Amino acid sequence: MPENTLKQKQRAQKILERMKIKEEVRRPYEDGLWKDISRFVNPRREDISISSMTLDKGRRRGKDVYDGTPSGALSTWADGMQGFMVSRAIRWFKSTLFPLELNDLTAVKAWLQEYDEAMREEFRRSNFYDVVPLWFRDAGSIGTATLFTEEDIPGRKSVITCVHPREVFISENRYGFVDDVFRKFQKTSKQLIQEFGKNAFTDSFVSMAEKEPEKPQTIIHAVFPNDDIMLGKSTSNGKKFISAYVLEGGAHMIREKGFKRNPYAVWRFRKNSDEIYGYSPAADAITEVFTLNQFGLTLNQAAQMSVNPPRNIPIEMRGRVRMLPKGNNYYDDPARVISTINTGIKYPVGKDERADVRNLLEDKYRVEFFKAFIGRQGEATATEILEIKSEQAMLMSPQVDQLTSEGLNRQFDIMSNLADQGGRLPEPPDVVKEFGERVDVENIGPLAQAQKRLFRMQPIRRGLEEISPIGAIRQEMFDRVNWNELSQEMLEASDFPQKLILSDDQVKEIQDARAEKLAQQEALATAGAMAEAVPKLQKETEEGSPLAAAVSSVTGGT
Repeated sequence: MPENTLKQKQRAQKILERMKIKEEVRRPYEDGLWKDISRFVNPRREDISISSMTLDKGRRRGKDVYDGTPSGALSTWADGMQGFMVSRAIRWFKSTLFPLELNDLTAVKAWLQEYDEAMREEFRRSNFYDVVPLWFRDAGSIGTATLFTEEDIPGRKSVITCVHPREVFISENRYGFVDDVFRKFQKTSKQLIQEFGKNAFTDSFVSMAEKEPEKPQTIIHAVFPNDDIMLGKSTSNGKKFISAYVLEGGAHMIREKGFKRNPYAVWRFRKNSDEIYGYSPAADAITEVFTLNQFGLTLNQAAQMSVNPPRNIPIEMRGRVRMLPKGNNYYDDPARVISTINTGIKYPVGKDERADVRNLLEDKYRVEFFKAFIGRQGEATATEILEIKSEQAMLMSPQVDQLTSEGLNRQFDIMSNLADQGGRLPEPPDVVKEFGERVDVENIGPLAQAQKRLFRMQPIRRGLEEISPIGAIRQEMFDRVNWNELSQEMLEASDFPQKLILSDDQVKEIQDARAEKLAQQEALATAGAMAEAVPKLQKETEEGSPLAAAVSSVTGGT
C-alpha cells in the first residue's frame, strides 16, 4: 500500500501530539497515587505506568506487601458489587421508556418486556460477566476503569475488553462527561497484519513484519467527537464519533472509521470537580494502607526476633554452633555457653492497633455490608437479611449512582446499539417509533432493591402497622387506602415481572365480576331469610308478591 495521503499524515501527527499532552496530564497520577495503590492494594496492576508497558508478562508482583488486608478488602468489595449489582444469576436491569406516560400502555409494556429479555440474552452471549470482575477491581483500586466493546460479526455478539488503566487517557467535555478516549497499547507486527490486513500498512512495514513477526509495535486508538476542534472536523461518514488507529512509529494512519456511540465505557469511582481521573476507596484509605503494611513488616520482624533471637556465642565456638533441632553444642566451661539476648520485644503488642486500622480500611470498602450476607443461610432468608441491611445499603448510594450513571448505563447503551444494528432487538410498536424519545435502564439488583425497599416499602408497612390496630375496631380507617394503587406500588418496588401484572382494565373487570357475584349471594341470603319469615308457608308463591320479586331478582326470572 502507498504511504498515507498528506491529510492522513497530518491527522495522524495531530493525534500523536495530543497523545503527548494527555500523557503529561496523567503522569502525576501514575507516578504518585496509582503506583502506591497498585503496589500495595492491587499488585495485578503493578505495571501501572506507561513506561512499564511491555509484552513481557509473568513477572513477580506483590514483593513489598506485608499485609493482605487491603487486597482482601478490594476483593470482597469487587465480588460483592458484582454479585449484588450485575450477577449473571439475577435480573439486574429494567428498561423504562421516555416520556414516562407511554409506559402505562399495554403495547409498550409488552415491548419493554421483550426488549429486556433480548438485552439479557445479549449480555449472556457476550463475555461481559467474564471481564466485569476486573473492571470492578480497577475502579476499586485505581479509581478509573474502562471497558471497550466491539461487534463479533460472525458470532453475532458483543466482545468486551477490560482495558488496562495504564493504556487509557481521557478528556472531558464542558459538562464533565468523558467525550474522548485515547488508548496507547502494544501488539506484535503479526497481530497488526492479522487485524487490519496488509493493505493498511506500507510495503516496508509488511516486509519488516514478515522478518520480525513478534516485534512489539505501539498503537494509538483515538476516539473523539466528530467536530473536535483540536483534531479538525471530519464528517465523511456522518457518525457522531471518529475512531482512528495510528502507528506511533512513523505516524502512520492505519484506519479511520466512525461510531454512533463511543465504544469505551469509562467509569470513575469518585471524582473531584477540578480533575479528570477518578479516585477509589484505596485512595481514600491510603494512610491505612501504608500503616498496615508497616505494621506487617514490623510485626514480621518482631516475630522472627522472638523465634530466632540474637545470641551471645563464645569466640572459640565460631563456626561450630548447631542451632537446630537436636543440635549438640559441646562446652567445657559452664560459664561460657551460648545464650540468647533478651531484646524486650513483646510480639502481641500492636495487634489491637492493627485491628483498629484494619477496621478503618474495611469501612472504606463497606466490607461489613457484604459480609453480612455471608454465612446467614440458617439464620434468615436473603430477603430478611436485605431488610435488616436496607439502611446500611443507603451508605452505598454514592457508589451505586456513579456506577450506574457513568458505567453500567453507558455500557448498556453501547451493547444495545450493537444489538440493534445486528437485528437482535424486537421491533418497537408504532407508538414508540412516533413518540418514544429514549430508553433508560434502571438497576434492580439486590443492592438496588435493598435501597428501594427502605424508601418505598418501609413507609407503606409502617403506615399499615399504625392504622391496623384501630382498623380492627373501626373499618373506616382503611377507606383512605387506595388498594389498587397500593398493590401496584408494592409489586413494582419488589420488581415483580410486568407481564404478570394485570392492566387497570383487567383489574376492573375482575372486581366488577366479584361485586356482581357478591350481590347475587347477598340476594339469595335475603330470599332465604324471607322464606323462613313466612310461617308454615304451604302454598306456592303468588305472582307479583314481594317474595316472588326477590326470587326473580336472584334467578333472573327463570
